[in-house]
Amino acid sequence: MLTLLHCAAFPIELTNGNDGRGGQWFSSARTRKKIEATLRFNGHARSLSFDGLLTIHITRILGPRQKRWDADSWQRGNLKEIIDALVVLNWFIDDGPEYIQEIRFDEVATTPRPINASMAIYIYRHEKLGR
Repeated sequence: MLTLLHCAAFPIELTNGNDGRGGQWFSSARTRKKIEATLRFNGHARSLSFDGLLTIHITRILGPRQKRWDADSWQRGNLKEIIDALVVLNWFIDDGPEYIQEIRFDEVATTPRPINASMAIYIYRHEKLGR
């Protein structure tokens, strides 16, 4: 059973890495630091990490002229840097499998579309069933 612990909207556009990274050097550390600064500026640093085994649900909120991605596209973009920034901001102790069991993804295309693409994040803790 999953228990919702927290949800938040981030002014960050998810990317799918389909932007010509191929032969170019890509600085994931620079991207992570930029994301961290944006989240910190918007008040998303935490004093206590979420505890227990977690599931993260990411929702991509499409901006103007954006289309839905192929089902596997979200796994190769900037989501790793977003999760790493959240570790630095004390959301998670670590992003290893002993802390984060699963990451889920979906997309929404509202009408009208927001001015900028963004994302929402939902944090769930796994609860043991039993008596």
